[in-house]
Amino acid sequence: MKSKRGPIAVLVVVLWIGGMAMMVHRNANRTESQQLAEVALRVEPATFYYTIDRDSDQIGAASSALDTTAKSLVSEEYFVGDFGSPAKAPERTSARWQTRLTRGLHLIDLSADVARPTKPFTMNATVQEDTSIFIAGKKVTGRPAARYTFTAPLFNPTLASVVFMLGGAPKIGRSQTISVFDPMTRTVLRPTLRIRAESLFTVVDSASRNQRGEWTVAHRDTVRAWRIEGAPHGLEAWVDAQGRLVAAQAGSYSAIRTAFEIAFRNSKAK
Repeated sequence: MKSKRGPIAVLVVVLWIGGMAMMVHRNANRTESQQLAEVALRVEPATFYYTIDRDSDQIGAASSALDTTAKSLVSEEYFVGDFGSPAKAPERTSARWQTRLTRGLHLIDLSADVARPTKPFTMNATVQEDTSIFIAGKKVTGRPAARYTFTAPLFNPTLASVVFMLGGAPKIGRSQTISVFDPMTRTVLRPTLRIRAESLFTVVDSASRNQRGEWTVAHRDTVRAWRIEGAPHGLEAWVDAQGRLVAAQAGSYSAIRTAFEIAFRNSKAK
């Protein structure tokens, strides 16, 4: 019996080592499409809400939603509030930014719509032949059509952090260069995102009315987040394990995750 068990045990060990080696080889040699498909399976549909402050005063509210359908993944960001430069009176502004991707995380198209009393803005862009994005011109604003080639895959700023965080372990120092479409400049950028720190945030996740009918904090929860540097325009963002924004700072503007009622039903966001 011993003479039989010995070779069998060796065979089992050899097969196990061989299987592990094949798995490591497969993971190390996955195509980019395979890696993106695996990331897409880990994307969790959810909507988060944020207060938007300038110099510590709330000027508006924002939401960030990710949703999945049978054939696509849709990302939508929305802002409403009083926006303007310090030298000018603020204008009531609403902005909506929508991006559609395949279930394999390949960009299909995107659109932006900014409504305000002066200089309203719309933009529509479509990916063509996988490595080219075409931005339609606008006669009203006089902005010409534009076309850019890019290193695939291409994402909007929200999805870039999602793909980055879901594509590897959240270790401090980890970095990745990603193609990002910048709606502010209508160009494709190649920032290198890098994890710089890790911390625990306490955020508001539900609200209730007080005796005066105002929305106040009902419950808080803790969220582990990682600080991502390298984003355009000096943005410093803290994101959770899913890559979704927890808090951000860019110059005098800041955002913090909170409950819907506190973000959108405060006086500045009505």
